[in-house]
Amino acid sequence: MKGLFFAFFAYTAALCQTPDEQIFAKKMELRRGSTKAETALMLAQSLVGSPYVPHTLEQTPETLLCNLRQYDCYTLLENVLSLMLTRESRGAFSDYKQFIEKMRYRNGLINGYGSRLHYFLEWIEQAQKYNYLRDITPDLGGQPIQKNIHFMTAHRALYPALTTGQVEKTIADVEKKLSKKTWYFIPKNKVSGILSKLKDGDMVAFTSAKEGLDFNHQGFVIRKNGQVYLLHASSDRRQVVVSSETLLEYLFKMKHHSGIVVLRLNQ
Repeated sequence: MKGLFFAFFAYTAALCQTPDEQIFAKKMELRRGSTKAETALMLAQSLVGSPYVPHTLEQTPETLLCNLRQYDCYTLLENVLSLMLTRESRGAFSDYKQFIEKMRYRNGLINGYGSRLHYFLEWIEQAQKYNYLRDITPDLGGQPIQKNIHFMTAHRALYPALTTGQVEKTIADVEKKLSKKTWYFIPKNKVSGILSKLKDGDMVAFTSAKEGLDFNHQGFVIRKNGQVYLLHASSDRRQVVVSSETLLEYLFKMKHHSGIVVLRLNQ
């Protein structure tokens, strides 16, 4: 009888979970890797086939949205890292939500649309501050770059939330700060020379050739048969995939990608 009671309790508890909580619970059952990078890559691989859906975070008012059912390239990265960090700690859904908030919002605090880290360059800066990862691009021979960042304020029509003066001022201030920052990237024609140094579970961010924009896309490094491929949320294939072409082939296929930045999880 006691066993039946606990089974019934577990069943009814599962019924009360949201779809995202149910997915989360299954991810927490996956085995832990020998390194954080291995755990992260296993989690990312478990999401292959999930639908690609853009703009899932756009809502008014700005609130914490935890969506484990559909992804874009940005939310795939932050969800996998948050799941990994949760898997390495208590494994509670509340912990996962806190990690998402710390990754997605400036100083880990939600204060409207302007508090979200819209530019990946700022996201990298904050993730390093929290000691989640490090930018190893300079170690790989990356070259310094300083770029005038202004894509969001220059394309207001793409961002309906920029209609209010205060929000626009916040984003403009962020753009000014990022425009003064010197960072490093590996130009497209130099990437072939560093592929052997990339590890499974490294994160690759593709720098943008577009005026005013820092990055176009992000994904995870995955090695197959001695070659480096990309695990990412693909807008072309409308789902999370492991690329059919190598990372280098993908990079040269995309004309708006100027190079890469490489991020490695701290162990």
